[in-house]
Amino acid sequence: MKKLKDYFELMRVKNCITAGIGGFIGYLISSNCFIDLKISILVFLVVFLICAYGNVINDIFDIEIDKINKPSRPLPSGRVKLKEAKIFSFILLIFGLILSIFINIYALIIALINATFLYLYAKKYKRYKLIGNFIVGYLTGSVFLFGGVAGKNIIPVIILFLCSMFAIWGREIIKDFEDMEGDKKEGVISLPIKYGKKSLYFASMLILLSVILSPLPYIFRIFGVYYLILIIMCDILFILSIFLLLKNPNKDNSAKISKFLKIIMNIVLLSFIVGAIRL
Repeated sequence: MKKLKDYFELMRVKNCITAGIGGFIGYLISSNCFIDLKISILVFLVVFLICAYGNVINDIFDIEIDKINKPSRPLPSGRVKLKEAKIFSFILLIFGLILSIFINIYALIIALINATFLYLYAKKYKRYKLIGNFIVGYLTGSVFLFGGVAGKNIIPVIILFLCSMFAIWGREIIKDFEDMEGDKKEGVISLPIKYGKKSLYFASMLILLSVILSPLPYIFRIFGVYYLILIIMCDILFILSIFLLLKNPNKDNSAKISKFLKIIMNIVLLSFIVGAIRL
């Protein structure tokens, strides 16, 4: 039982459950709430397993750093052996890919792409954030896209995917601005390290792209007026965040804006759910 608990900790089960729920929400939106229980379970499990694979791979590549920074984690503490973790990550990946076949070919393709990105991010791009930030944005948004391809109406989910990707990508850059000092010491390469405050303009542009895309489900008559009301509220808050960030671009302010953006993104997700259930 203790060994099982160690593996759950290695997987970061809570994060995997959250990702699985995101996949289910994507399916909920694309199916207009007419869901198939079997497909719902498959979507959740595949997202859960691929996310778990990414978390284990991340710890495998970070084992030497974690011996210093996080010695109590399963790998650096020796509670899970490195060879065991590698075998476990392979099992998670294979089961995730096999289950995705029972959804459809598009689900399998996305699962393969995401697994590849997770591996590359852990191996290289976690420290080369010029590309790493994009990968984080893509992977976060793709959770909804994965669930979306299991349903019939993919258009609103593609918009949610793009909104999430651009907003998360921008937020990651803002977080990097906050973490510049530590990243420099660790030899990390990021946009704020290379371009300083100018990087915040790029981050703001990405968030504005998310704002521009967000009304499209209403314009295309996919979602109703309640969605529009919620999304306009979110867009106003996004624009206010950008204004406050650029007005006072420093470490403390970027930390506050980053946290605020996360809250807004949760409301955006709620607005898409409201649109999907035709409230």
